[in-house]
Amino acid sequence: MTPGPVDDQLSGLAELLRDFTDALTRTQPMPGGVIVVTDRDSVLLELPFGLADVAAGTPVGPGHLFEIGSISKLFTSLLVNQLVDEGVMTLDDPITRWLPWVDAGPRTAELTLVRLLNHTSGLVTNADALTDEAAQVWSMRDRVLAEPGIRFHYSNVGYLMLGLAVAAATGQSSPDLLAHKVFEPMGMATAQTTVRSTDREQLATGYAPTYDDRPWVPGDPVAPATWLDVAAADGNVAVNGADLGRLLRLLLGDGSLDGRAVVSEQALARTRTLLAPAGEDVIDATGGTPVSDSRYGLGINVEQVGGHECVTHGGGMVGYASFVLADRTDGLGVGVITNANGDCLAVQVLARFVHRAVLAARAGAGLPTAPQADRQVPADTPWPRLSGTSLDGRRVDVELGEVDGRLVVRNGGQTGRLWHGWEGRWSTDHPDLRLQHLDDTASPEPAVSTATELLAATGHYRSYSPWFVHLRIVARGDRLFLTAPGGVEAPGEDQELVPVAPGQWRIGADPWLPERLVAGPLVSGQLISVERDGCVYSRTFTP
Repeated sequence: MTPGPVDDQLSGLAELLRDFTDALTRTQPMPGGVIVVTDRDSVLLELPFGLADVAAGTPVGPGHLFEIGSISKLFTSLLVNQLVDEGVMTLDDPITRWLPWVDAGPRTAELTLVRLLNHTSGLVTNADALTDEAAQVWSMRDRVLAEPGIRFHYSNVGYLMLGLAVAAATGQSSPDLLAHKVFEPMGMATAQTTVRSTDREQLATGYAPTYDDRPWVPGDPVAPATWLDVAAADGNVAVNGADLGRLLRLLLGDGSLDGRAVVSEQALARTRTLLAPAGEDVIDATGGTPVSDSRYGLGINVEQVGGHECVTHGGGMVGYASFVLADRTDGLGVGVITNANGDCLAVQVLARFVHRAVLAARAGAGLPTAPQADRQVPADTPWPRLSGTSLDGRRVDVELGEVDGRLVVRNGGQTGRLWHGWEGRWSTDHPDLRLQHLDDTASPEPAVSTATELLAATGHYRSYSPWFVHLRIVARGDRLFLTAPGGVEAPGEDQELVPVAPGQWRIGADPWLPERLVAGPLVSGQLISVERDGCVYSRTFTP
């Protein structure tokens, strides 16, 4: 873990970050990664940490590639905006101009390129049931489309459409065009625009929690994640630390890098100004200046952080998690790439802490204290009530106690440690309450409904999609909820299942949401399968 060049203002920062990353690799499902810090002209710090291969004990090195997931959406946006500059496309083009076979229902003509780019299309977030983009886009004809142009609703499917549209407009595949029009002028010779099985030796091994049917808690093991070949424009890029530094410098340099314009200043400005009403969730437990505003532009979040304009994006793949932050006010870029699973929120916390620490170092202030890495809950944390679901499906209120200055859960004569995750959810290693997150409730609810139609749906379901393997349907009073222990594309909180038709539920309480859960066959009084936006889950034998 030897740092790269560090200027005098950053003296001591590398040691602080080594200590923090050591704590994260011990207490979070994050085997290793690379931190990169840049200004507009150069890399200030490149810090590999942890292991690229746990079994072999191979440390992360400067040459290891990591998949960056949805950060690839920025590159797709840059391609589209280059084609706009060249007069090939316009941002107001309906997607059907380039893909006349697309059908997402009566409002399909309202799916413009700009709405796909800033996630105001009204499309579902993910399809997940099919591996390649054309098939996923085709399957949208059987899904719900919310009213376009109204709300921010993140959609990977929208970026699949954009990649196919770029190919239709140019006669070249989106990955080939990206390599030629963006990566070559950026000098990113080692970056990959597709990830294939023949590239595996160049990548750090991606990891995911071994016990994927329950919330991860410190001490749980990790295992090599499912390998996927990827080329779709929503998440097709793999980079090393040096490549990541060049991307950060491009964002700070108004589209130019080392004196060469990669994209026009006007194109990069469009990515920051054509904004959706909202943006991606901000996960920040660093104790610094909070994000006062976050809205999604064209492939990038635009945030206000203590008067600084920052552009950010996270990336989650099966086995890889990443985050970039470019502080355009201060001229400072921070990026983190890791081989943690894509739902590991510690990567965003790490990146935002690095940003805060570098700003403090540059200002001559003392370096900040790193956030608590293990997330065990101090005993003086006030909380009115916690409840969970036992192994036999009963909803139970749990008693809180104290051991060695930390809160613990007590139930059924047994004690378990308690953690509060970065996203705000609670988990425990109590043997009877391990399978789901605990709920924070101000008042007790009925433990479970006795309505036959609700009980028919409740249970544990799984799929073969590595993006979102497990879901459980639980009844609370007369309402159903979808809860997931984890997963790259799984929801970060329990989602109410609202009936919208016989055997069909909306996923989420907001009437605008397009996601649906559809009942499968009923056998012996129980559903044996459900379909989530086209991905089929079958009732499993495990609790």
